[in-house]
Amino acid sequence: MLSIPQFTGFSRWLQRWYPSRILQEDPLRDVRIDGRYAPIPLSGWKFTPRMAQALLAQRMYQPLSFSSQRLAVIIPVRDREMHLAVLIPRLIAALNAQSIQFRIVVVEQEAGKLWNKGAIINAGLRHVVDHCDYFCFHDVDAIPIKGNYLCPSQPLRLVTQLVGSRNGLMRPLRYFGGVITARREQVYAANGFSNQYWAWGKEDDDFLFRLLFAGYVCYSDTEGVFEDLHNPAHQQVQLDTVLKPATLKRNRKRRSLLMRGLLDPQQEGLNVTTTEIIQRDLGKEYERLLVRV
Repeated sequence: MLSIPQFTGFSRWLQRWYPSRILQEDPLRDVRIDGRYAPIPLSGWKFTPRMAQALLAQRMYQPLSFSSQRLAVIIPVRDREMHLAVLIPRLIAALNAQSIQFRIVVVEQEAGKLWNKGAIINAGLRHVVDHCDYFCFHDVDAIPIKGNYLCPSQPLRLVTQLVGSRNGLMRPLRYFGGVITARREQVYAANGFSNQYWAWGKEDDDFLFRLLFAGYVCYSDTEGVFEDLHNPAHQQVQLDTVLKPATLKRNRKRRSLLMRGLLDPQQEGLNVTTTEIIQRDLGKEYERLLVRV
């Protein structure tokens, strides 16, 4: 677990971003597992000097291996029935092809508040934690073409290349969203997701930093290919109205505070989730929870 520097009184040098040349000293920058799996890099993030030093001090090689364990797939949604109809059969086929024992939980946020992906994922985590060994946090519009869903020894991002609505788009190596697998103890060491990111954006970065601070080496599958579905037309309009500058600014500010060591992930996250499950439906292929945030 990273000992996050406690800053009392700011000086000008602390406000500067850590020089990229030093972050390029990342000892894992050239690591590849089976020519396919690469550690998420530290470079490209605007850590302060002391945070970067703390991360580099604990940065050491941790091998990536896979095993067959009990999986819980958590799919956060709101009003995405068409996407679910495409994803569920393709996902089940992929999991069966890899002989994985799995449980799928669709967690839907009740209408009335801004979208809060982290909070509803936390609700799903608490609901299934006693029945699985690892989790997969799965965007509903990411349809597997080539992805390794087996239990990884270190947190893993499965998505790199997108085909479909963003045909051929390659996600940057430091991206940590879309489809993520992680062991139960890793997720709990990171205290799950933050509940404080509203609308869209930055909650995935926050989760990555929580895992890094907990001492894990997060990997990406550079050969992972997923089909990317179009967002529904009415939600594309909603993006223009919901993602106002003030909302984006709040999310960026919170991420920045975490990167600067001014927020302790252990004080806010899975341990203080206040969501309420107001409806539960157990279907043949997946379980569905309606959650009030």
